[in-house]
Amino acid sequence: MVKLIASLLLCSFVLSAPVYADASISSAPKATTAKAPPAAAIPKSMSATQLKAFDGKNGHKAYVALNGKVYDVTNIDEWKDGKHYKGMVAGTDLTPYISQSPHGANIVKELDLTPVAMYKK
Repeated sequence: MVKLIASLLLCSFVLSAPVYADASISSAPKATTAKAPPAAAIPKSMSATQLKAFDGKNGHKAYVALNGKVYDVTNIDEWKDGKHYKGMVAGTDLTPYISQSPHGANIVKELDLTPVAMYKK
C-alpha cells in the first residue's frame, strides 16, 4: 500500500510539471548577453573636434578619418594605443597623408572596415 501511494504521488508530481510542445522553450531562466551601446552614441557625422576624442589612448577607441569617412581602427594591431607608422595618430584626418602610405586608401577595403560616421571638417 505504501508503494502504491508513493507511486501515485510521484505520478501526480510528474504530471503537474509544465510541458512544452517546443523543445527550445523551458522553464529555466535564459542567460542574457550584454548589448552593444546604442547606435545613437556614434554620431552620423563627426567633426574634427569630436574625432580628436577617439585617440586610442587611456581606453578610448581609435578612430581615423579618410576621404570623408570615419573608421574604427581600435582592434587593428598596427594602431595599438592610437599610434601608427611614421607618426600617424588616431583621432585625426589621414586623407592628406594616405598617398604617402605603402598601402594607400585601399587598406579600408583590404581590412573590410565599415565607416562608423561621415567626417565633416
